[in-house]
Amino acid sequence: MRLGPHDLLEYNKKYKVLICRDCHYAIQKNALGSHLLRHKLYREERQRLLSTINDLDIVEPDDLLLPTASTVAIDALPVVSGHCCSVTGCEHLCASSKRMRRHWSDAHGVNGSNDLSSLARPVKLQTFFRGTKLRYFEVSVTKSNAESKLSDTESGYGREGPRLNAASSPRQSTTPYSESYPTVNLETLTYFHHFITATELSLPGVDGSLSASQYWEREIIPLALQRRWMMCGILAISAYHLATLENEITARRNHCERATKFHSEFFAGFNMMTNYDMNVRATETFQKEIKAGKQIGSILKCTQWTLNGFSTSQETTQATANLSQLQSILRDIRSTVSPESATSSCIEQSRIEDSQGTLDKNGPLESEDSRTMLLNRIDMLPYRMAEIFGKPDHEQDAPTILLAIGTLFKCYISSLESDDLSGAWQCMAAWLIKTPYHFNRMVSHQNSAALVVLAYWAAILVRRAEDCGNWFVHGLSRIILSQIREHLSTDDAAQALVQEVME
Repeated sequence: MRLGPHDLLEYNKKYKVLICRDCHYAIQKNALGSHLLRHKLYREERQRLLSTINDLDIVEPDDLLLPTASTVAIDALPVVSGHCCSVTGCEHLCASSKRMRRHWSDAHGVNGSNDLSSLARPVKLQTFFRGTKLRYFEVSVTKSNAESKLSDTESGYGREGPRLNAASSPRQSTTPYSESYPTVNLETLTYFHHFITATELSLPGVDGSLSASQYWEREIIPLALQRRWMMCGILAISAYHLATLENEITARRNHCERATKFHSEFFAGFNMMTNYDMNVRATETFQKEIKAGKQIGSILKCTQWTLNGFSTSQETTQATANLSQLQSILRDIRSTVSPESATSSCIEQSRIEDSQGTLDKNGPLESEDSRTMLLNRIDMLPYRMAEIFGKPDHEQDAPTILLAIGTLFKCYISSLESDDLSGAWQCMAAWLIKTPYHFNRMVSHQNSAALVVLAYWAAILVRRAEDCGNWFVHGLSRIILSQIREHLSTDDAAQALVQEVME
């Protein structure tokens, strides 16, 4: 049963799940409103569709009965290659060989075996949900099923990898600045395979007109298949992702070193584009590549912050260095989302009104009590700050702080309606875009009131983005809060405000 414009949704009656055919995964019932909004289905059309969906029997991820191993692959879901543990009765499934070896070490006490065939058998896997609700199940893939996957998208690229004609895009004949394709070896293939089967699924959408999976598949990958520097960018993201998944120190260091090399080549190529003449810079292709390059670069910078932490310069004071670094990371996060997509995906007024009525049952990562407590603290924050800081130094300070707090309230409500990493990321970044320029000036001038509001953003929205699976900002909330608390160390009252939201 298919629903929505262009058969966007498919209801699987057997497993009682609703699958987005564009995004290729199932949507939880309490996230349907926000998901439809990201596909540009606005109030009237969205409400009609939700009314129809409300009559369907849709199970929660934890209550879902997974298909058996003999089940034919479900057409609306991507198929990935993986492994099934060979121990009798275990049947643990995972998509990577490293995770299977880790499983053998943790579950069966076996270490050091290099022969994967003795540990597991190769299988084909699917999953209904992603992020924190990802649960693989084994499927059998028929010839007709495999062939249908090849024509699943118009971009020439599917979940299983690039099609043979993917590189023969019309862009190549119209782009005046060509370059050699990256050398294909086992290492680059490994990182590329990891990107299209794992990393890509862990990245948020950065374009409001497309879902996350559509954006990376249809916009970024085709460009990367033609531009060496852009391919190096996604390989760097993939290598950083593997580094965050790796527990063994040496392997983690190797991934980081390789990521650094890819990273360097990406920025070298990206920076060279600024030297092209105006005729080239005016082309649509050039503008698309600049946009994609900025977004890849921003994710790489965020990843570096989280992997390397904040370093301070010996030539500057600790407080000045901290604030400079905080402004840098805010700028990097802000640059990943355009003002248009942030507004449409997170703070559209109709969505705020819709979410008010469902606040008591949405928000999978927080209990109702904790949500209510946080909302009350945000609501009372202007009064608490007025008691502590008194009359502001500048006439714009008070309205700026009130606007920043009001936007934080709206972004948090919107984030509660979404249970996926893309929605949480969009709401986090939207706050930075919607805060006025004067707020950034207040932060740069070490204004304590602005730093307190920034701490609330880090403790509420950055932490939620981390919890929803945005691995490239993992630990960022703790780092930002630590830096702000250090700067406010001489102000006990302001410290107390920050400490409250951290509890």
